[in-house]
Amino acid sequence: MAALGLTAAFAAVPASARTLVLDLELEDSSGEAPSAHHAEWLKRISAELRDGLDAKGYDVVDGSTTARLVPPGTEIRSCNGCARDIARAAGADLVVFGIVRKISSLILWIGVVVEDVATGQAVTTARGDIRGDNETAWSRGVGWLVDHRLADHAPTKR
Repeated sequence: MAALGLTAAFAAVPASARTLVLDLELEDSSGEAPSAHHAEWLKRISAELRDGLDAKGYDVVDGSTTARLVPPGTEIRSCNGCARDIARAAGADLVVFGIVRKISSLILWIGVVVEDVATGQAVTTARGDIRGDNETAWSRGVGWLVDHRLADHAPTKR
């Protein structure tokens, strides 16, 4: 996940691919005190990611299914492929997961991976830098990634 770039491997994903979008996670190396708002912001931007991808042509599984399938305390970024197992349990063909990486109060980035559940291959990865540790910056970052990096890889567009 740390080596996210702007790459795409066009796997043979069906045009009606069901897509499970897991909640984004925070990776904070800033050394600053944790913010009580981060968990709330992660939930909101994860919902925005689901809604945005669904509007762009991904057939997104509803968020309540996602919440039910992910065991409490699971860190998708370090679970060694469990995202695919969770997606299979949801009957999904694609799984989307990612992080908000906080370096400081000013410097953050959001990275997202869209992975083919059957092969484990990345369909695409996207990363966008954001400035400001606030809900508006996080939301704009996710929106930009959906519009400018992820929309072109929607199953209905290939």
